[in-house]
Parts: sequence; structure tokens; C-alpha cells
Amino acid sequence: MEDAETQKDVRWLADQGTPEAITALGRLADTTPAAVTALEARASTDLNVYIAAWQAVTRKAAWGTTMFRSALGDPSRADLAATAMPRRDVLLAPFAGDIENAVTRLAAGRAGGVLAGLLASIGPQAHAAVERRLVDPKTRGAMCDGIGMPDASGDAKSLLLAVAPDARDHATCVNDVIAMAGTEDVVLDWLGTGAEPGLVSATAKSTLACPRLGVIWQKALTTRPEATFAALTVPLQASISRCSRELDSILADVLAKAPRARGCIVQAIDPYGGELADMKNTCTVIKQGWARGETARTRERIGEALSHGCRFAK
Repeated sequence: MEDAETQKDVRWLADQGTPEAITALGRLADTTPAAVTALEARASTDLNVYIAAWQAVTRKAAWGTTMFRSALGDPSRADLAATAMPRRDVLLAPFAGDIENAVTRLAAGRAGGVLAGLLASIGPQAHAAVERRLVDPKTRGAMCDGIGMPDASGDAKSLLLAVAPDARDHATCVNDVIAMAGTEDVVLDWLGTGAEPGLVSATAKSTLACPRLGVIWQKALTTRPEATFAALTVPLQASISRCSRELDSILADVLAKAPRARGCIVQAIDPYGGELADMKNTCTVIKQGWARGETARTRERIGEALSHGCRFAK
């Protein structure tokens, strides 16, 4: 193999076709046009060609960059080329435009998600490109597939929360946010204080751990404007249905200390449901007599809860 490379025996190396031979061809391609031609002949199916091409990019050999730009512009090769490009590598930034265009062309298939994952891994240098793909409904799903991949940058994840609600209106985007909420406290805070009610509702119905769901509601009921509470009643109801034990102390505390949230909480409680049996603290606070200052509808709901569900609270 070394002799063939030393002698610039392009044909022999191409005939061998092993990873080592393709790597040797890649080194020769820096100075030997025939080696570039041999690599191009294999570029439609051989991943090793693109591995060699990326090594050329790291050496600043022009043929490597040219090959990647060509492949990313070809729907039949873009996925293969992207597989060889290391995620989160600083050398990806110059290819951001090519990768974005490939996402646009291939968004409907699996390859679109792979390419979007590559784009999402670049970081701040691809901020505008990621935002454009989220805003575009044709590429939104693929872009969120990419943001959900392990190598997605913090910038891409943050952008998903920062765009307008319409730009994350896709099931995959919603799943991304819920997955992030499972491990990132800053996402819990955002869901509690600023996320749209539809996303809060999806989170309430998800498998997010109940203690983390409780953090969202503690934030939402104490920091959001009272005018937004009507839209939160249904999500809170779904949360109570799934996590009544974990929400009991939180809701009891909010009922006692945040009067403006009482109407929302009371309307979310099913006075005839079995959840109140697990909500002793909430029922205790409801009995404390503050209902006299609430609306007739809220007073009626409290009376029903005390007469039915709270009777079984333990």
C-alpha cells in the first residue's frame, strides 16, 4: 500500500478499494488530479471517499471542500456525505449554507433529519439557518428531528424555545421540548413562565416526571398574568389527573399564598373525581373560608369539592 502511494499508482489503489487504499488516494488527491477523478468515480456509494475528503478539509486541501459541496448539492449523495462530517466540528461552519439547502431539498425523508442534525450541531454560526428551517413549515419537522439528536448544540435547542410558537408547531418540536424538560431546569422555568398553553397542555399529558411537572405549575400559577389563567385550566386539569399526589402540596401552597390563581386551580379540580382523595393538603386549604371572596362559580365549585371528592381525602 505504501509503495503504491509512493509511486502514485492511482489505478491499483482504486482497484483495491479498501478503506486504507481510499485514504491513500485521498492523500494523493492533494497533488494528483487522477486521484481526485478516481475518488469521484466511487463517490455515489463509498462512505470512505467522504471520510478521506473530510481529512482533506482538515488539511485545507481544496478538493475535499469541492467534493462535499458537490455531494451536499446532490440529493442522491447528500446523506452519505453528511454521515462522514463530524458533528460539532468548527470546520462545519463554512458548509452551513450547503447543509441548509440540502435540508430544504430532502426534508420529507429520513435524510432530511440526518442533515438537519448536522446543521443543528454547528452552533451559533448556523443560528440563522436553523431559525429559517424552523420557520418554514416544510422543513420544521426535519429541523426538529435534528434538534432532538444528541449532538445538537445548545444554541439550536435555545432557538427552539425562542422562536414564535408557530415555528415549533410540529409534533417533533413538541417532543423535543418535553425531552429537554426532563433534564434541563431552564426549560422547566420557561414552560412555567412563558410557553404557549398548547405546549403546556402537551407537557401535562406527556410522561414528564410528576415532580418536574410540579415545578412548571408552581412557576405558572405564581408568575403568569392572571389574564392567561383561563387558557391554563385544561392543562392543569390534565396534570392533576396524572400527578395528583405530587401536585397536592404545590396547589395547596398556591391557594393559600396566591389568591389570584385560586379560580384557575378550583376550576381545574374535578369535584367528583377520585384525584381529591390524594389531595389532603389542597382540601384542607379549600376549607379555610376564603371562598367567600371568590366568584359565584368558584364558590359553587368549592362547595361541590368539599361535599364530594374532599370527603375521601386522606
